[in-house]
Parts: sequence; C-alpha cells; structure tokens
Amino acid sequence: MRRALALLAVLLLPALAAAQAVDVRAEFLSLHEARDDAGLKELWRAHPGRILVTIDADLEEGLALWEKGEADGSATEAVVAEHYARALWGARLASEATGRPIFVDYASAFVGWTDEQKLSFRAGQQAFGRARQAFGEGEHEDAVEAGRECTELALPLGDWWGTAMGLSIEASALLAAGEADDAVTAAGRARLIYHQLGLVGSERAALDTLVEALVTLKRWPRARVSAEAGLALARTMNDEEAIARLEQHLDTIAAALGED
Repeated sequence: MRRALALLAVLLLPALAAAQAVDVRAEFLSLHEARDDAGLKELWRAHPGRILVTIDADLEEGLALWEKGEADGSATEAVVAEHYARALWGARLASEATGRPIFVDYASAFVGWTDEQKLSFRAGQQAFGRARQAFGEGEHEDAVEAGRECTELALPLGDWWGTAMGLSIEASALLAAGEADDAVTAAGRARLIYHQLGLVGSERAALDTLVEALVTLKRWPRARVSAEAGLALARTMNDEEAIARLEQHLDTIAAALGED
C-alpha cells in the first residue's frame, strides 16, 4: 500500500510523459536478461524518476514471495533470490549512473534483512497508513505519533523511502497542529531524501510543507530558496494551483525582505 500511494506523485508528472511512452520496467527486464550494464545506465539517465519504483518492484515482490512461503510452506528461496539479485544489479548501476549512493544502499539493505527486520518493515508501512488516516481525520497528534513510529522503524533498516514518508506525514501534521519549528525539521529532511531518491512529486509536496512552515516562522532567506525550488518543480508538473500559491509566497517573502 505504501508504494502505491507514493507512486501516484511520480506517475502524475507531465515531465515524465516521455517515460510513460516507454515501458521502463519492460526495458529494465530486457536489459537485465542481456546483462547490458551500459544500456541500463543509459535508461536510468533518461528516466531518473522511474529508477526507484522499477527497482522496488523486485524488492517488494521478493518480500511478498517470502511472506507467502512463510504462510503456506511453499519453497520460494530461489525465486526470491532472483528478484533480489536483479534489484541489486539495477540499484548498483543506478548509483553509478546518477552518482547517488542511496539507490544501492537502499536495495542492499532491503535484501539483507533478517526475518525480524522484514516484519519491522511491514510494521513501518502500517504505521504510515495509520498516520495518513489520522491526518485525514484531523487527529494531528495521532498522525505525528504514527509518522514518527514509521520513521523510527524505517531508518535503522536503511529504508530511505519509508523514512521520507514518515517524515513527510509527520511534518504535515506538525504544521497543522501549529508546531512550525518541528515541521521545518521533518519536512526539510524528507525533502532531501526524496530528492536523492528521484521522487519529484513527493519532493515538491515536502517543499510545500517546508515553505508554509518557514513563512509562518518568518525565516525569509530559507523560505525564498525553498519556494523557488518548489516553484521550479511545480512548473515541471504544470500544477497551476501550486504555481500560484508559491508565487504568492515569493511575493510575501520579497516584501518582507524589502524588495520589489
């Protein structure tokens, strides 16, 4: 469920329209079959926003097969190993192609989890679901608590995606609860992780929260830098509502700084 929710932000990006015309997952599988390292690096450079979700499909499938085997006793070790090996290959080349070690770190952590850590990972996903539900119901303190639980479970596992998601929902709930200082800390951390992971839609959402909190606190220089970054992403997404909101923030910031 966590992955499906996070994927929405990526798949909605008009900047990835070309990526949608190319079945990146199918290309990845074909390149893996041929063990074409150079070809995969080229694919990742062309579609950086699809790296994580493509790799994660194998990681999640491997985990799901392990869970099924634990439940019904079916022998799945070899198939799980195939999924994990392919994910590691893709992640290693993604880190080489982008210069971002987060991909191979994330994948290598995932495939090395003990049985107990696998259960902890699922518990983190469940905590995020509770946080999201609580936030939607206006139960901001509960959302903060569950978001922090998600982060605390994900971070020791090397689950960078889960860490960012926990931080993001925590930041939104903190801001809604009037705790802008703490919201800045959580949103800023989430934004940087999402950027490294190439999840542009999620990064822009974290920037929205960060800007709102910084404006509330009147931290004008950082607010301007964050708003400019958010505006650039909003324009790639053709998000007119976000563009208008961020431009208004920039006007407010400029006035506060005594600029035209």
